[in-house]
Amino acid sequence: MKSNTKKYGVDILILGLSALTAYGIVGIFYMLLKIDMGALPLLAQTLVGAFCEFGLMGLGVVIICIRNKESFKSFGLKKEKLLLTIVLSALSCLPSFLLHLFTNEHISYFPLQNVNFTKPVLAAGFPVNVIGMLIIAVTWGFFEGFSYVVMSDRINKLFPSKSLWTDRGAIICGIFCLVVHMLLGQSYSMIGAVTEFILIYGMLVSYRYTGNAWGCVLIFLFYWSGIGY
Repeated sequence: MKSNTKKYGVDILILGLSALTAYGIVGIFYMLLKIDMGALPLLAQTLVGAFCEFGLMGLGVVIICIRNKESFKSFGLKKEKLLLTIVLSALSCLPSFLLHLFTNEHISYFPLQNVNFTKPVLAAGFPVNVIGMLIIAVTWGFFEGFSYVVMSDRINKLFPSKSLWTDRGAIICGIFCLVVHMLLGQSYSMIGAVTEFILIYGMLVSYRYTGNAWGCVLIFLFYWSGIGY
């Protein structure tokens, strides 16, 4: 029991340190070389941004899986209860969607359109647009959604809760998401913060209930950065 507790604690530490390391490397890289991002080719700009995003939401997950010899499938990337987890995860998006719908005169939708690199990449010619969108989908879509699954799983292993509704992993990840995005410059109204928390909390509770993580991944691929106005 103690060895498992130590393992899960180390896993959470890995998630944090990998994020700090990735951002530190990029920061030092810029300070030493003084590179103007705008002067880089579009794919290079996208790769630098993807490296930062992957460092925050991806690298730690890969290290954990390699270290513990765990597959992505062991965290719920499977076919069983796929439809149920998609429906439940979609319901967790409903408050956020309704807020967008009723507080903006016009809204648009395209998967991942709010990622800074998406529109320039789409406007670029082949093969830059295809390669760029693949990088964006894997990094800001798959790994961001899947990282919340792994983070929540490890928190719940360390601090288990009997009740589904008091799932500590879902609650902490919901707060973490809001804090990180505010630190990155995103502002929220009170109701906006509540709806975003419900989204993260709801998708992770759905994952715990069904054991299927695809709902979390699909939210970040098709909804999270897809609503524009």
